[in-house]
Amino acid sequence: MLNKGFILNNRYRIEEIIGRGGLSVVYRASDLEANGATRAVKEISKSCTEMVVSAKQESLLIKELYEHDKSNFFPNIIQHAETKDCFYIVMDYINGTSMSSVLKKGAFEHSLVLEYGKEICSVMQFLHDYGKIYSDMKPDNIMIVTSSDSLSGYLGSSRRSGLLKFIDFGAVVQMESGIPVQYTPEYAAPEQFRAWRLDRRTDIFNIGATLYHMVTGKKPLPVSDRTGSIRKSAERFVFDTKDRHTDVYLKKIIMKCVDDNPEKRYRSCRELYHALEKSENNSHIKLTFLSAAAAAICGAVCLFSFFSFRNLESQNYDILINTAEKSASSAEKAEAYRTAAQLCPDRTNAYFGLIETYKEDISFDESESSEFTRMLGTNMTGLKDNPDYELLAFETGKLYWYYYDYGTEYSTDNTTTRMKASAEWFSEAAGNGLMQISPEKYQMAKIYHDIGKFQSEIQKLVIEGDDADVYSGYWESLKGLEEFVESSGTETEIVLLETYRLIINSISNYASKFSSFVPENEIRKLYNSAREGAYSMETTTEKTGQILETIRKCCISADEALGRAYGGKK
Repeated sequence: MLNKGFILNNRYRIEEIIGRGGLSVVYRASDLEANGATRAVKEISKSCTEMVVSAKQESLLIKELYEHDKSNFFPNIIQHAETKDCFYIVMDYINGTSMSSVLKKGAFEHSLVLEYGKEICSVMQFLHDYGKIYSDMKPDNIMIVTSSDSLSGYLGSSRRSGLLKFIDFGAVVQMESGIPVQYTPEYAAPEQFRAWRLDRRTDIFNIGATLYHMVTGKKPLPVSDRTGSIRKSAERFVFDTKDRHTDVYLKKIIMKCVDDNPEKRYRSCRELYHALEKSENNSHIKLTFLSAAAAAICGAVCLFSFFSFRNLESQNYDILINTAEKSASSAEKAEAYRTAAQLCPDRTNAYFGLIETYKEDISFDESESSEFTRMLGTNMTGLKDNPDYELLAFETGKLYWYYYDYGTEYSTDNTTTRMKASAEWFSEAAGNGLMQISPEKYQMAKIYHDIGKFQSEIQKLVIEGDDADVYSGYWESLKGLEEFVESSGTETEIVLLETYRLIINSISNYASKFSSFVPENEIRKLYNSAREGAYSMETTTEKTGQILETIRKCCISADEALGRAYGGKK
């Protein structure tokens, strides 16, 4: 096992352990030849020759798939390395959360199931066209990664800001042989347990089992019971009779996927993809029809009282806002703000109130993010006509920048994830040039956006050797951020600490780049200001205490980086 700070292959500095298996360990590491870009390093003990051989074969397959795939489904294998006792695979670090971890919090919403289902179909169809059977599709093998890019799937068009990556290819088999290698009992098809020949319909069964887990929030029963007898799918995939939320058409799709008879399943992932797409369209049509019917009834009955109704609606909105402001319970406060936003969706007070409520526990989690973005997206047309929209976009950007907790299960520092998630909001705040927010906030929105863009693109630019011209702009943005936060005098503990952490991390990672145009006294002035600001703070929560601890550790790396960058300079 490698210790923190160990430099593997004169290139990869070990930062922490992020995963552990029987004979393997996965580390998060910094790539010293790529400006500190984050990598994942998998260590496999040579005590098990078979496992090393399997790992080598799997990594070669992933690299091959990565080179042929245009939709970014697979991680990039960067390098292999060996010591006397261990074999190492260095690959892209996936800054995200496994789908199985997210599902521990409960089932996904219908629209998200359809979106992820189509994405899974896309990657499976890619593998099938490539002559491979995945044979172990399950939530454990899927990572949900936040991305500001909207990518096109293999079968469909651009759809969302999220991205799925697939991480385990140890069970992949050639289409021609179809010989089972391994399977997971809860998601396995009957033919896998019986060790019969597999084909693409086996993957379709596994996809159906995964969709069932997404829809219900629970795993299916294993393919066999304690006696070794095979359970029928009707016993394994049971929907709660009280469930009125899940679309009937989607249930039928899942049950067709998991039919015990492969001949009755979908014939290809392409066919399954189109079935999911049809379900999505049916949902939209149904919603539109119901909305139109409701509007027609209300129009016929209530037209004569329209103006008095709007007056009452406004009064109720104000009452709800007042109730929320006086409530001592965060849950009651949030509920009042949500109800107010539904009542008058084009008014902004409720959204601003929700933002402040989300901040109260200094954690803006994935469920809150989904709820908030859904509310804003539904009402976006009316909101954009509101004079306060740019300020709302600015505050939403700050909410993501400083409080978003997505991806923290695998790392204490999810800076890049937060910045990517906030970038589009700062773009909304500063992109149209109307400057309805104050000039200071307008300038800050541009700085936040530029820093987020740098963080999103730097690894790609480094790999392509096209990063030479981006560091000077980034340096100016860092200085602007520090000046704004320090001069405001109103920023919270977490805002100050995250700003200090970003500055010190950036100096640690890019000191050598900054040294070509920034005098040493200038960079040390910014560094010392951030360091002293952090060290002078007394944290009041566990989370801010953890951030301060990471800052102290990062200061060691920053001191070393500054020494290397400026040590020989006069």
